[in-house]
Amino acid sequence: MGLPALYGREAQPSLSASSASVLPPQGAWIEDGLINAGGLHEPYIFIVRRGGQRLDARQISNRQQTEEVVRSLKEQGVEVFHTHFYKGFGIAAERSEMEATKRAAAIAHRYGMKVDTYIQWNSLMYETFFAEQPQAKDWVQYDAFGQPIMLDYGYQQSFRYRPCFSNQEYLDYLKKVVRLAVEGVKTDFIHFDNFDLNSEPYSCHCRGCVDGFRKRLQTKYSPEQREERFGFQDVSYVNPPLWNEGNPPQRLDIIYDPVFQEWIDYRCQMMADALGQMAAYIRSLNPRVVVEINCNGISGDNSAWTSGVDRRRLLPYTQAFWSEAPDEPDYLPDGRLISFIRTYKLARAYRNTALTVISGSEASMGECLAFNQTIGFAGQYPLQPEMIRYLSFYRKNRDLYVGTKDVASVAVFRSYPSITYHNSRAQLSAILAEQTLIQARIPFHLLFEEDLGGLTPSHCKVLILPDTECLSDEQLASIRKFVEAGGGLVATGNTGLYDSWRRLRVTPGLHGILQNQVSGSAYEEEVVSTQIASAPPIRGQAGAGRSVYLPVLEFDGPLPAAEEFFSIGTEFWKRPRNWRDLVESVHWAANEEMPLQVDGPEFLIANLVEQPEKRRRLVHFVNYNSKRVSQIRDIDVTCFLPEGQHASAVKMYSASSPDGEALKFRFESSKAVFRVPVLSTYCIIAIGW
Repeated sequence: MGLPALYGREAQPSLSASSASVLPPQGAWIEDGLINAGGLHEPYIFIVRRGGQRLDARQISNRQQTEEVVRSLKEQGVEVFHTHFYKGFGIAAERSEMEATKRAAAIAHRYGMKVDTYIQWNSLMYETFFAEQPQAKDWVQYDAFGQPIMLDYGYQQSFRYRPCFSNQEYLDYLKKVVRLAVEGVKTDFIHFDNFDLNSEPYSCHCRGCVDGFRKRLQTKYSPEQREERFGFQDVSYVNPPLWNEGNPPQRLDIIYDPVFQEWIDYRCQMMADALGQMAAYIRSLNPRVVVEINCNGISGDNSAWTSGVDRRRLLPYTQAFWSEAPDEPDYLPDGRLISFIRTYKLARAYRNTALTVISGSEASMGECLAFNQTIGFAGQYPLQPEMIRYLSFYRKNRDLYVGTKDVASVAVFRSYPSITYHNSRAQLSAILAEQTLIQARIPFHLLFEEDLGGLTPSHCKVLILPDTECLSDEQLASIRKFVEAGGGLVATGNTGLYDSWRRLRVTPGLHGILQNQVSGSAYEEEVVSTQIASAPPIRGQAGAGRSVYLPVLEFDGPLPAAEEFFSIGTEFWKRPRNWRDLVESVHWAANEEMPLQVDGPEFLIANLVEQPEKRRRLVHFVNYNSKRVSQIRDIDVTCFLPEGQHASAVKMYSASSPDGEALKFRFESSKAVFRVPVLSTYCIIAIGW
C-alpha cells in the first residue's frame, strides 16, 4: 500500500503554538537515551541535481536503505535508523524515493528500531517545485530588490530558493509532507534541516514579511509604547533595514537602532511561530514522534541577528537539535580548550538532546556521554570501531545516564539583548566566563531570559552576569531580590548599564548591589573599558547575599581580528588572563564549598550529575588532551552528597572497564573523598549513598 494520497488535499487544521505547552511531553521515549545512525540522508534526485557524483551513485544511494544496512546497524547497537524523506523538490518529484523510505522504515521497525526521517525545512528546489505548485512563486523569500533568496550554499546550488515562513500556504504544504512521514512512513522522529535564515542583507522583504513586521509592532506595543520606542506611534510605513556598500551589515558591531532591534525580534519570532505551529500539528498526529531541528548550538555567533535563530524560543517545541560545528573537542598548545559543553548545557536547560558529530575521536564520544548523557548521533554506516565500543559500553551501563539531573551551584546568564545587540563584548565575556568555569571544573548551569524571575538561592548559590549590558527593570528587581535573599552575584564590565532596548541608564542598574560601577552617575562604556579595567575585583554585601564586581575579563593575548558579524569563534576559547580572580570571586560569593573539587591538569574536565531516586551522584571525567597525554594519574576528588546522606560505595566505569571497579574512599562531613588511579580519555564514577 502506498503513501496517503495527500497531494492536492488541504492539510488538517493545526493546533495553536501556545497549546503545545499544556500537552504531555512530545516524544517522551527519547528521554531513555538516543542512539541514532544511518546512511545518506540525501535522496538520489538531489545527488544528481547537485552534480559531481560518482558513476555508481545510484547503487550507493539504494544500498543505504537495504535490509543489510539496517540489520548491520542494529547489530552494532544502533536503535534509531536515520534516513532521507523529503528534500524540497516537491511531493510529486520525490514520490518514488518517499516510497523507498517507507519500505526501509518497515524493515527498521521489524528489527525493533525506531525511524528518523529527514525533512528539508528551508529549501524549495524551484525547477521541480514550481512545476508541481505554480503558485509557490509567491511562497519564496525575496530580497529588497525583488530577487529570490537562495539557500547560501554557493552559486552552484542556486536552484535552492528559501521559502518564506510568514506564508501560511507554504507551512500548510509542509504539513502535508509531515503527515506523509507520520502516517505513511510511521516515522518516530522528524529531523527538520537548515533551520535558519540568511544573514543581512539577504533577509526577506516580501509583502507578507513587511506587513507582518508592521503588524507585530502594532500588536506588541501600545501607541504610547510605540512613541517611546520609535518617537512616533504610526508604524504603517516602517520598513525592514536596508543596506548599501557604505553601510554593510556585517560591520555593525553595536545595534542600537530600534527598528533594527525589532526586525531581529520579528525574524526570530516568525521562525518560532512556524516551528510551534508545526510541532503542534505533529503532536496532533502522533504525540510519540520526536521533533528535532538543525539550528546549531552555542558556537559564538550572533545567531539572532545573523540567522533569525533564538534558541530559547525554539527549544521548548523540540526534544532534540543538531549542531554541525566542525571542531573536535581538543586542548591546544596555546591554552585553548575546544568543546561542545555549552551546546550540551543548552540542550539540558531545555530538556533536549543535542546531536553533534562525535565519531571523530574518543574525546568527543566521552564528552557527549559526560555532558549530553547519551550518544546522540553515532555516525553514518559503516560505524567506526571505536564508536561501536562506546555504543556497547553505553548500552551496558545505560542506567548510569538515564534520568540524571545536573548538579551545580553556579549559573551563567546568557542575555538575549546583551548578546544580540553587542555580540563582540557580551558573548566574548560569556565565553571567557564559561571557559574559566569549565577548566576550573566548577559545575554550572546556563540561564536564559525566562529563568531570572523565579531565581532563588535554593536554585543556585552564585549568578554570573558576564557583561550583561541590557537588563530590564523587572530583571534588575529579580537580581536584587536574589542577592538580598542570600544569593551570590558576580558581575563584569558593563553589566546593567542599559535597559532591554539598550538605552543608557542614568544610574547603573545594579548600583547599591554592586559596590563598584562609577557610583551613582551616568557613564559611557569607554569609562568602564579604559579607566577601571585594571582594577581588582570589588566585593560587597547586600542583604544576606554577597556581590563581586570585576571590571573586565581580560583576553589572554592579543585579541583575534574581528570577523564578519563579530563571531566569537574558537580562536577566542581560552581562559582570560585574570581567570583566578573570577574563580576566587565565585567561591567567595557562594560562601560555601563547591559540590565538586578535583585536583588535576587544566585539560581534565569534569561534570557532576545525580539520580536522587537511585541514591547516587555521578562524576564524569574527560581528558581533552588525550592525543598528547595518554594517561592522567592520581586524580584526587572530593564530591559532596546531599545533606544527611553518607557515601556507601564508589565505583569507576570506562569503555575499557565496562563492568566497573570499586575505588577506595573515605567519608567526611557530607563529602566522599577518593582518588582516581588512572584516566585515559573518559570515565564515570558512581558515588552511592
